[in-house]
Amino acid sequence: MLSLQVVFEALDQCQISAAGLIVTLLTSREYENHPFVTDLLARSGEILGAFSQHPASQYQFVPHLFSVAENAYLQELHHLTSEDGGWHFKASCTSTKQLEDFDLREMAQKMEVSAPKWWGLLGAFWVIGERES
Repeated sequence: MLSLQVVFEALDQCQISAAGLIVTLLTSREYENHPFVTDLLARSGEILGAFSQHPASQYQFVPHLFSVAENAYLQELHHLTSEDGGWHFKASCTSTKQLEDFDLREMAQKMEVSAPKWWGLLGAFWVIGERES
């Protein structure tokens, strides 16, 4: 296995942790096109997989992962349910013509475009439901 002692010493010399280096690389505009950032992003699935396989992951990584996913879904739902999302209407101001012209399939297509993560989650639930029935 590759010896990382030189890397550890360099990080110590720079007074930065491995996590601090990664966070800086991923959040600083100065490094957004750096080859290390490109590599981290290209291999993010592999990196997340390695985190999930670590023995401490169920106590530290998994809760953070669920929190990130939850926030992504909540942001999309917030947009869908906001007035800017285009799905608000007042029943008292809705005409018969508007109700007749309402198309559930069109609404579903727009929701899929507006909230792809949420739509994917709903699709996953649908598949699970299909398997169980």
